Amino acid sequence: MTELMTALMLWISANTAYETAGLPLPELVEMTPAELTAEYYTDVPHLIPSKGIDTRVQALYSQQDGPHGRVYVLAAHLVEGADQDDDPYSNPAFREMVLHELIHHVQFQTGTTETYLCPAQGEAEAYAAGGLYLRQRNAPDPLPNRNFWGHVYSRC
Repeated sequence: MTELMTALMLWISANTAYETAGLPLPELVEMTPAELTAEYYTDVPHLIPSKGIDTRVQALYSQQDGPHGRVYVLAAHLVEGADQDDDPYSNPAFREMVLHELIHHVQFQTGTTETYLCPAQGEAEAYAAGGLYLRQRNAPDPLPNRNFWGHVYSRC
């Protein structure tokens, strides 16, 4: 995972205004949909959907967990399209999910989040970067209304 995250951090430097050289990498933890849902609803477990899975939750970033933050992500072999290749870690959809959370990591590590009106403000940038990443790879975007959702989720 270190190689994948390092490559994605280099991509962030090359395709955004962020300089990632010297930034520490977060930990990366692959999870099942139920585990991701439980992590997302840690502080409000009574809001977990009745079936135990919130399909909207595919990855999370926590700046408080781990020595340099932690990315929680749907296990690579469970991501749509994982069966298209011998290596589920090369799936552009999986890589985009990790990239999205690394954008949040970089936002935090560079102090950008200190200028936000609310924690959600960085979502539009993360969604836009993910879309660019997928377009550069001619990969289908599993989120067809990416700009809309980036805007909605970034509202304070």
